[in-house]
Amino acid sequence: MRRTVTWLAGLAGIAALLRRRSRTEPAAPAATQSPPDPAAELRRKLEETRDAPSRPRMLESEPAASLDERRVRVHDKAHDVISSMRVADLAPADEGREPDS
Repeated sequence: MRRTVTWLAGLAGIAALLRRRSRTEPAAPAATQSPPDPAAELRRKLEETRDAPSRPRMLESEPAASLDERRVRVHDKAHDVISSMRVADLAPADEGREPDS
């Protein structure tokens, strides 16, 4: 008897759920409306960026540096950073800490 009541309650719940779901489903979109075309949107954005004035790559006041000069600057900067890291690693770890009580 309990199984029968359980089955009936389950079926009634499913029927109520289906009825409720069918009432709240949105209507199908009209056939005249089509989804937006992603390719057209990308083409539009590409045209906008082509029409926009391009940014200057370098400032007018900066002289153009040769490849070797830029390479030397980058390597010098890297060496400075590496040496500062080594100095930080060699410093005592508890230098800025307060003594524990």
